[in-house]
Amino acid sequence: MIILLRILPFAGALFEAVVFMQQIKHPLEYPWIVLTGVAALPLASAVIAWKRVSFFDTLEKMTPSFVLIGALAFALLLSETFLSYVVITLVAAIATLVSLELLFVLAFDPSRYPVNALSRVNIGYVPLIFWFTASNSTGLLTFVHMPKFWHIAIMVAVASVLFRTTGHPGATREQNAVWTSVGALIGLHVGLLGVFLPVSMQMQGIIATLLLCSVLRARRYMYDPKPSKKQAWIEGFAALTFLVAVLTTAKWL
Repeated sequence: MIILLRILPFAGALFEAVVFMQQIKHPLEYPWIVLTGVAALPLASAVIAWKRVSFFDTLEKMTPSFVLIGALAFALLLSETFLSYVVITLVAAIATLVSLELLFVLAFDPSRYPVNALSRVNIGYVPLIFWFTASNSTGLLTFVHMPKFWHIAIMVAVASVLFRTTGHPGATREQNAVWTSVGALIGLHVGLLGVFLPVSMQMQGIIATLLLCSVLRARRYMYDPKPSKKQAWIEGFAALTFLVAVLTTAKWL
């Protein structure tokens, strides 16, 4: 049994790659093929964590991975180029492998588990999730005239979930609740920007990612060891400069 579980991260990554490739090959079958990949990651996580990692701990540590696979599946809806297909498929496979491998180490060999490894990896997933979600959701507003409410609701939901599940390991339940609310509020504003800002879907994704990630980064300054004030000024200036550059160089529609 342990041997089967040991190869599950690699098998899961391969399965995700095959599923995404099959969905790309059969676009008229969207989303039924890729949904099997979306469902496979939670299932594999539950099998690995069974009776070794608590349900709520597994859910909190793996939810950003689940959301990432969902965002990638969502991205297939508007992807058209070979490069975008390759990137989406590779990201899905690599993220699955990394997340399941770390979960396996946590469950079966916790002494080798790097401190806060999944939490750190999840932070790395956040920009990808925000970009794929925001850009494709605004694309649906343009190309299929999706009701504006749905874009706003998607951004609120994704931001709330990620602000909650990427919280600092030392955060209290009350602090996590506050940051979930902050995520919903920022997601609401980003959703409204997506509705009214006349720029391309790619730029919408960049702007949403920059705004949401900047707030998430600011949260880090609440916990010890806090980054220096100099670093805070540098990061703040860099984020503001990048935002201004994006807005001034973007092609307005």
